[in-house]
Amino acid sequence: MSSPSTTPFYGRLTKRVGAARLAAALPHVPAGARVLDVGCGLTDLPARFPSYTGCDRDPDVLAVQRERFPKSDFFEWDIGRGAAPAALQARAPFEGILLLAVLEHVADPSAILSRLFPLLSPGGRLIATTPHPIGRIPLDAGASLGLLSSHAHEEHEDLLSRKDLEAAGRAAGLSLITYRRFLFGMNQLAVFSR
Repeated sequence: MSSPSTTPFYGRLTKRVGAARLAAALPHVPAGARVLDVGCGLTDLPARFPSYTGCDRDPDVLAVQRERFPKSDFFEWDIGRGAAPAALQARAPFEGILLLAVLEHVADPSAILSRLFPLLSPGGRLIATTPHPIGRIPLDAGASLGLLSSHAHEEHEDLLSRKDLEAAGRAAGLSLITYRRFLFGMNQLAVFSR
């Protein structure tokens, strides 16, 4: 699944943490939804959804995904730097948008949610996961020991609280409708609606 250029994205526990994120997030994807996976990374989700679109800023990741899932659409998009590519905007709206382990990597989470707002259908769900601030020490230790991705850890901007997530959603015109913590409280799920 990984090539030498994608090896830094993995630690020994990366797949387990990713599985826990999916277990928290996927029950909130509306049945039959057209799904947009922002910051998709190396995922098997295209096999789970009949209508799946992925985007990532890393061309190596996208090359692997396009080879693995030739029937799915993948777009290069650095959500932290600007609006969605026109070709992706043309595919909107999406009933489900996944934003798994992305918001901690950006300087302005409300700007990211604002960029996603026009891509989300009315009544659709934007489903985000992010580490909780209480997980900072375990994240630091896990990355230094090779248990978690050192690459992802180095890119962390900030760890957001529930209050931060609510404020970012509100600024983007989204309502937080579900919130819970998982992985011993070190990660959190936030489900927003338009």
